[in-house]
Amino acid sequence: MATEVNQALATHAQALLDEAAGRGQRAIDQVEAELEQFARLLVHQVRLRKALADPGLSPEPKRALLTELGGGRLDQTTVELLATAATRQRVRLRDFPALLAGLAAMAAITAADKAGQLGQLEDELFFVGTLVEEHPQVRSALTNPGLPVENKRALVADLLDGRVGGRTAALADLVVELYEGHDLDTLARQWAEAAAARRNRVVAEVRSAVELDTERQARLAEALTQVLGKPVVLQVTVDEAILGSVVVRVGDELFDGSIRSRLEQAREALGVA
Repeated sequence: MATEVNQALATHAQALLDEAAGRGQRAIDQVEAELEQFARLLVHQVRLRKALADPGLSPEPKRALLTELGGGRLDQTTVELLATAATRQRVRLRDFPALLAGLAAMAAITAADKAGQLGQLEDELFFVGTLVEEHPQVRSALTNPGLPVENKRALVADLLDGRVGGRTAALADLVVELYEGHDLDTLARQWAEAAAARRNRVVAEVRSAVELDTERQARLAEALTQVLGKPVVLQVTVDEAILGSVVVRVGDELFDGSIRSRLEQAREALGVA
């Protein structure tokens, strides 16, 4: 199960990340890269992980340790986040690298926003989630316990090569490494939704049996905007299994108008298999 950043840590982290972005693109890009590197590093450096994940150890010695470890070259935002994360959110020791992956994703979203690439990142992350979800053979390979993680990383890198930017590819690779191939679709969608939220938008995943033209997409987005009270951006995929109408998912809420769904409900009501 994916480790989500709780509200207390998210609020604290976002303030620090916004401050880094205020210092320029290079600063926030550095923080993004450093958080990603530490997420990977702590999988193997158990003693360092124990120190940073210990909620009983005050931030001061953690800052000193990080400053010494990085030779004074780590960005101040990275140091502060790593030194204080455990005081804002307690997780099991083994889950701490995954928590850092969530912070790295927040940094990536902030960096993309600073670079004017937030919409691109949002679209690419949804593409990653959809790619895994719609291709059972890819999911099967990623969740195969007998397939080495390096092979899974190579598979995802090959699938995404030339189809997404470096920021999205790095996040996907990080998830595969930390979760051993699991939860890539779930986390990619969650992070895409976070990118949309930063633009004050709600993302609606739309599945339709046929391609929706621009006019129909606009009408659907307008209707959903009125229901949800926020601007809605559609992520549309064609799914021939829908059998008419559309299925819309917004977060955990499902708006299902497909014929297949209604047929299944009718069978259940009649007790027909």
